[in-house]
Amino acid sequence: MTSLRHTALKLAPLIALALFPAACKSSASDKGAATGKNITRAADEIQVGIGQLDATVSALTAMVNNPATDLAPQYKAFATSLSQLEATAKKVRDAAAEMETNGQAYFADWDAQIAAIQNEDIRERTAERRKVVEANLKELKENYTSARDGFQPLMSDLQDIRTVLGADLTMEGLDSVKKTVNKTTGRADDVKESLQELSDGFRKLGVRLSQSGPPPPAAETPKK
Repeated sequence: MTSLRHTALKLAPLIALALFPAACKSSASDKGAATGKNITRAADEIQVGIGQLDATVSALTAMVNNPATDLAPQYKAFATSLSQLEATAKKVRDAAAEMETNGQAYFADWDAQIAAIQNEDIRERTAERRKVVEANLKELKENYTSARDGFQPLMSDLQDIRTVLGADLTMEGLDSVKKTVNKTTGRADDVKESLQELSDGFRKLGVRLSQSGPPPPAAETPKK
């Protein structure tokens, strides 16, 4: 028993050294998958936000162009949709920030692993792959910034309209914001288009960074 214990103690450091490199090698891949998951989550939230933006604009347009005898239910529908949109926009911002943090750790680990590769051909190919992924992520962040810059003025106007009507929910109050409402609803289509492009880009890169294998083959169309 003593001999076995002594042998185990001698082997423990060797086992640890054998396992440690494998853990290091998986860290960059794991961080890449985590980054991909955040990117995909952002794509999902953006898609939800597009629907909420539609609902917000539709409720606002209906209230201004077809006001009911009692304006309160119409205002509530508009305000509720806008609050949901605000919450979703925050989720997208949080996911984008997490993507940035995970991305930095991902590339740092990847660089360390590239430096440890002995085969020159594999090292060069891996370095090129890293550059491509980094360029894709950089482009995605630029597209996010552009879409965010287009979205924020629209959101600001919607919030101002909510504030005005919250204090003056009358026909005169509606008339005071009608010009802004028309401009806002006109810009909404452009914003939704840019958000859709952003969502598609996020989802595409998220899938590329995932640890999933190739998609299953398409089902064959039965012959008639």
